[in-house]
Amino acid sequence: MADKVVLSVGTKRGLFLFESSAKRDKWTSSGPHLKGWAIYHATVDTRKGATVHAAASSDVFGTNTFSADLKKKKFAGAKKPPVPPKLPPKGLKFAKKYSIPVHPRVWHIEPARKSEPGVLYAGTAPAGLFRTEDNGKTWKGVDSINNHPTKKDWMPGAGGMCLHSIQIDPVNPDRMWIGISAAGSFRTTDGGKSWKPINRGVKSFTGAVMGSEVGT
Repeated sequence: MADKVVLSVGTKRGLFLFESSAKRDKWTSSGPHLKGWAIYHATVDTRKGATVHAAASSDVFGTNTFSADLKKKKFAGAKKPPVPPKLPPKGLKFAKKYSIPVHPRVWHIEPARKSEPGVLYAGTAPAGLFRTEDNGKTWKGVDSINNHPTKKDWMPGAGGMCLHSIQIDPVNPDRMWIGISAAGSFRTTDGGKSWKPINRGVKSFTGAVMGSEVGT
């Protein structure tokens, strides 16, 4: 059992952290950290020490990720942040028609396996997958999914076209999954060199391209 429990709460006015012992009977709070930034997601990476990583967006400052040692709570932004890709033409037309948000956002951050202590993944809106090998200081796009052959058919959901979920296989280093709204789910079994849509049997949303492997 862990000796400390940390709850990260992202809001439009910054990040709040709540900490307790394993008993969870008393809590201390701190924040808001990163004032002026909307925090879409935050996670505590315990693979080496305890580091807080936050996905932050601002209508003024753009998008970035921030990291801090949990004890010191002094956040530093990425020197080379994830830069969300543009919507494909059909997706942009669909978004304009239904007034769907198209503003760039960093949506999710996911630590990799214990055997990869400096590696994290980030999902953005519009949908893109990014990888860092230096604990969030510099990010690089994963071209195999960001330029996927089905991308021309990716369409935004009601909240925009975002890569909102990243699932790492804890045993198989070549396998992971991602979820994109509203393109559906994809799986890689070769360490990210290629991605396969895995949406067969899932109902497509209204407006999805007929017969496409994506659009759920």
